[in-house]
Amino acid sequence: MKKILLGSTALVGASLLGAAPVAAAEAPTISFAGWTRVEVSFVDQDLSAGAGRGYHFETDDNYLTWSARGTADNGMTYTASSSMEFRAAGTAGVDEAKISLTNPWGTVVMGDDDGADDSMMVGGFSLMTAGFGYDGGYTATVNRGGVGFTGVFASLVGDTGDATKVSYFTPRWNGLQLGVSWTPDSGHAFDAGIIAEADNDGDNENVLGLGMNYNNTIGDVGVRFGLTHGRANDDVAQAGAAAAAQPREDIRTWSMGGTLSYAGFSVGLGHGDNGDSQCTVANTACDQSDWWDISAQYRSGNTTIAIGRLDNESNVAGSAVGDDVTVTTLGVSHNFESAPGMRAWAEIVQLEVDRTGTASDNDATYMMIGTQIAF
Repeated sequence: MKKILLGSTALVGASLLGAAPVAAAEAPTISFAGWTRVEVSFVDQDLSAGAGRGYHFETDDNYLTWSARGTADNGMTYTASSSMEFRAAGTAGVDEAKISLTNPWGTVVMGDDDGADDSMMVGGFSLMTAGFGYDGGYTATVNRGGVGFTGVFASLVGDTGDATKVSYFTPRWNGLQLGVSWTPDSGHAFDAGIIAEADNDGDNENVLGLGMNYNNTIGDVGVRFGLTHGRANDDVAQAGAAAAAQPREDIRTWSMGGTLSYAGFSVGLGHGDNGDSQCTVANTACDQSDWWDISAQYRSGNTTIAIGRLDNESNVAGSAVGDDVTVTTLGVSHNFESAPGMRAWAEIVQLEVDRTGTASDNDATYMMIGTQIAF
């Protein structure tokens, strides 16, 4: 399958370069964009041990992105881009780096970027605003009871993130677009681990990501729908006899969801299922996780209000321990017309963790205000 996909990608790349001339060539032009965010948060929770003083200052995200975009004399556009994320103690790391080739036959993306199974997802989370709802800053201060649940921002097991990959996206036909991504190793980004890459280091190999989404306006109603699927060979983080004694299930995941919009109002619904991905084969009661989310949004001028709820259930350890997590969020954000590029937001999050048979339950209320300047 790997050879077939890479061969198909080569053919697509050749067709992009070999299309009939339609325009004069334009040398690449460079553009820059970025932002800085600062937030202050407050949390009240039952499980407070090791969770800090109850308030928190954070420079949540600092980004700088550059891109160089040119046009070939056959009409194909070619783009190189890279994003740098600045983090604690002045450190910086490259988040994404990719080359894109686009013409009427579609787009090929090569490099470190999100795959089709991630970028083409649609659900209630698509309408979140302010502090990004389920994927917001609460994860830095709220004790989730030791639950590494996958439902944060409606994600799927095996998501390769910005690991090095190749992707192909079709053009949109009446709102419909298809995408496919191939990632040889989920732990490989840039040149890291090329020589030392092992077959039992816990990464996933031969990751195939598939996506389909629909984005159109029918009358006065905006319609979005997404369907994604991910599959990979599980690369067990054990060696020798341990790995042979406890083989794990390969990754098989999927998601679906959509949104409807009319006159400033929007509603969204999403669902994802990770099945028994990465469960030990012998543990037939293991359930990696599945989630539902639902949301509503209202936008008036420069102000957006959104409310949403995420429910995630998992039973990774089998029948002895089950995890039930709910995240409810309400947020408002405002773009200042008098100060272009400046935005402020506020958000409240209620998180409940119920872990069967453990003392790690938690009930937390998180409040946050923040601001961003983007250019």
